[in-house]
Amino acid sequence: MLRKNTVKLLQEGKHFCVLPWVHFHSWPNGNVMPCCVADSENPVSKIDADTSILEMMNSRKFRELRRNMLEDKPSDICKRCYDLEMLGTWTMRQSHNTRRGKEYIPIIDATSIDGSIKKFQMKYMDIRFSNLCNMKCRTCGPGCSSQWAEEFVKEKGGVPELEKHFGIKKIVVNSNEDQIFMTKLKPYLKDVLEVYFAGGEVIITQEHYECLQYWIDNGLTDQVELTYTTNFSALKYKNKNLINMWKKFSKVKIWASLDDGGSRAELIRKGTDWDRIVKNIQQLKEQAPHVEFEITPTISIYNIFSFADFFDEMVDKGLISLKNPRFNMLSWPWYANIMILPDHVKKKLMDRYRASARRYADNETLKNGFRLIVYTLKQGQERKDGILEFKKYNDEVDSHRKENHLEIIPELKEVYEWAES
Repeated sequence: MLRKNTVKLLQEGKHFCVLPWVHFHSWPNGNVMPCCVADSENPVSKIDADTSILEMMNSRKFRELRRNMLEDKPSDICKRCYDLEMLGTWTMRQSHNTRRGKEYIPIIDATSIDGSIKKFQMKYMDIRFSNLCNMKCRTCGPGCSSQWAEEFVKEKGGVPELEKHFGIKKIVVNSNEDQIFMTKLKPYLKDVLEVYFAGGEVIITQEHYECLQYWIDNGLTDQVELTYTTNFSALKYKNKNLINMWKKFSKVKIWASLDDGGSRAELIRKGTDWDRIVKNIQQLKEQAPHVEFEITPTISIYNIFSFADFFDEMVDKGLISLKNPRFNMLSWPWYANIMILPDHVKKKLMDRYRASARRYADNETLKNGFRLIVYTLKQGQERKDGILEFKKYNDEVDSHRKENHLEIIPELKEVYEWAES
């Protein structure tokens, strides 16, 4: 292995990333990944009762990934960051290299020639403990939502079908069965500088509160930066008041999964009470103004017709921060991807989102977010088969839930007429 200078890698590397040395990321099914944007179909390790966390971090795939990075070679699992950087979008790789990379040089320089590490210091934590969720979003599925899993079992004929289609053997999946994983994890919590909480729905996940309480009890609330992706439907869990806990931490950021407002929000993310969410935002701003509140929408066919206006409204009402906005382009399910819309519809939409990019031209990150929407609309080909699949899926969900998505998103009528012509 021909190692390059770590300082040079941080400054000039095209493929180097600090995360495989200092980050632990896992999904409810126990799959361990280098980070949350890595190729989820190719886990690099697995949580199980007989494997220590250090052994998980020294799996064959993790060692190979580190060796590639020390030579600044690309790795297929990291392709998403490379692609986004070609578009001028700031990525996870760049963010973590820039923000704390220099602090981690001694850790990286201690890497063995085979890519293994003798000691794991978990500086950044992103553990999705469970698929437990109080919503069933149309852009989600049973693997990340227990509500979805319950509906799937009811409609499709039982748990065997759940395992057949999604590889999970029960409605609620938790990587911390019998507290074994949490017991392994706690010794590493003392090193954490940053944590990203997501789910399922993290606000109703017990392990989330155990982590917060550990940092509070051990006087680490100024050391740990908290970041959340949450549907923001609740601020209390059992006897825990989340705002009171957040007040003890000096740095807290909320990325709320809000794609749209009102009835559209309630259709896209089933279980949403839009008025309740607005009240939660207002309560947060009144009681814990130090908490940054932003939205991290998923851009899909469901909200592409109305998202620009929704975003403007949230900004104009002072409900969201614009410090570090983040837009997610939906890739799965493929038939809900905005790329497959008819060309004449995409042309109108591109004009609208170019106008949004101009409105927020002074905010580089936000401007690039709207440009990414335009770029995504440009990609791929219009696909009638995809639109018909989208309609079939939503008609089926409507039937289960006694809803009518066309009443809520009437812009789809023109799209369906095109696909059926």
